Amino acid sequence: AEYCNMVIDKTGGLFRLAVGLMQAFATECKSTDFAPLVNNLGLYFQIRDDLINLADEEYFKSKSFCEDLTEGKFSFPIIHCVRKDESDTRLLSILKQRTEDTDVKHYAQKLMKEAGSLHHTREKCISIKNDIVSQIEALGGNPPLLSLIEKLDIQVEALGEVVSVPSSPHGNPSSSDQKLQQPPDKQLDEL
Repeated sequence: AEYCNMVIDKTGGLFRLAVGLMQAFATECKSTDFAPLVNNLGLYFQIRDDLINLADEEYFKSKSFCEDLTEGKFSFPIIHCVRKDESDTRLLSILKQRTEDTDVKHYAQKLMKEAGSLHHTREKCISIKNDIVSQIEALGGNPPLLSLIEKLDIQVEALGEVVSVPSSPHGNPSSSDQKLQQPPDKQLDEL
């Protein structure tokens, strides 16, 4: 809730300012309340960015791999993972390092995937996107805005398999799950 409120204040605030300026000079819809739509747009853009930063291979080609970890950012999936099991401090330790080590970042990514945090974030994006589409339609429709949202959602939809929670037969941890219990050897002292 705190994260969403912060995003609504930050990103949503910029969007509300832009919409407010347009409404000030508009000849129609001067009194229409666009705040719920604009707030959801802000949430969608930020949470989508958080997900793509930590899960999308194409993004990694143009920017650095898992940049949010290097910056020590508490993004939506990181917060979800940390809160899922507050006794597990591995991801927090990695975040505090502000590491650029790719092996450690891969390990952190696996922790988030195993905790279901990347999947949860994708599901949150889909839910907000559906709310946005409904809100646009309720306000009379806007084909260019709907088209933009659909184009932005292509990346989110494509991450379905990438962010799925790994499962192992018979509910027993697989050997790869057991490997996740310890961070890469070269980082043990830093954690």
